[in-house]
Amino acid sequence: MRAFSFAAVAVATLAIAPAASVADGGASGPLRSGGAAYGSALPVPDARPVARRLTPTPTAITVGDRPPAIRLRVRQRGVARVQARIVVLRLPGNRPVGRVRLGWVKTGRSITVRLPSALRLRTGRYLVRLHVTDPRGHRLRRNGTYPGRARIVVHRAPKPRPAPAAPAPAPGAPVMPTVPLMPLVPAPAPSPGGPGIFPVAGAFDFGAGDARFGAGRVGHIHQGQDILAAGGTPVVAPYAGTVSQTSYQASGAGEYVVLHGVDGRAYFFAHCLRRSTVVIEGAAVAAGQTLCQVGATGTTSGATHLHFEIWVVGWHVPGGAPIDPLPELRAWAGH
Repeated sequence: MRAFSFAAVAVATLAIAPAASVADGGASGPLRSGGAAYGSALPVPDARPVARRLTPTPTAITVGDRPPAIRLRVRQRGVARVQARIVVLRLPGNRPVGRVRLGWVKTGRSITVRLPSALRLRTGRYLVRLHVTDPRGHRLRRNGTYPGRARIVVHRAPKPRPAPAAPAPAPGAPVMPTVPLMPLVPAPAPSPGGPGIFPVAGAFDFGAGDARFGAGRVGHIHQGQDILAAGGTPVVAPYAGTVSQTSYQASGAGEYVVLHGVDGRAYFFAHCLRRSTVVIEGAAVAAGQTLCQVGATGTTSGATHLHFEIWVVGWHVPGGAPIDPLPELRAWAGH
């Protein structure tokens, strides 16, 4: 792994107290508020600095996470500032993979340093090592209590869990026809029937990527678009047409309706609220007429939504194929 080096500049402000003199020709000298009296002995500086604190947060991350922040405090009595840097080493072997130069830092104060995001840590163990040098060239004193070192562990990213297989349909339950996997068909020109009516008559959301047409499923692809909405919201016909099928599939689509539209396409509405379907097979419906209500029946994630499909030629008939309904749904919704 290639090592990275980063520089930080610390700015220190020095406050100089004005000199004060003693009247009538007396001696003059600096006065410090709260300091030692004139003529008293000054404290002897510590011989070497000590890392009173060096703590990564967090100490364990996953590959791809942002590197930890490092909180540190250096102590050296009688010395105001020291030069410091952090080195990250990969174990075993103590191979440097990153450095952060802190410049001059004040002693006795806790500071937090964020390891740069450009430092990509692979799976394994790392040593964070603090290096300090005082103005006289004395380096950090390390001991069992204050070693000036800390460890970071980087774990491998967990493997995604496979989605659970759909349960087998109950004996006697109606089974939807299936078709072999096929190449996704791009959406054709808008319906020859003109602008349609949005199929959910209420507030809605199109959800995340797994709600889209073509998203992966166990053994098949998602052949429609999920429309998230509150349970009980009316589901309406986008065009006039004839209801070709209504049924219930406990392990699958739940309660569903199939509409053959006057524009020559078929429309599939699934996961409807149980016993909310208000049309029957063979019935003629007008555009905007209620078919059922939004629910979460069948095999779903639990969130109430309408699973909506558009098929050219026909629904599960020879030559029929699903198309991406999202472009037309956005147009119908005025998005």
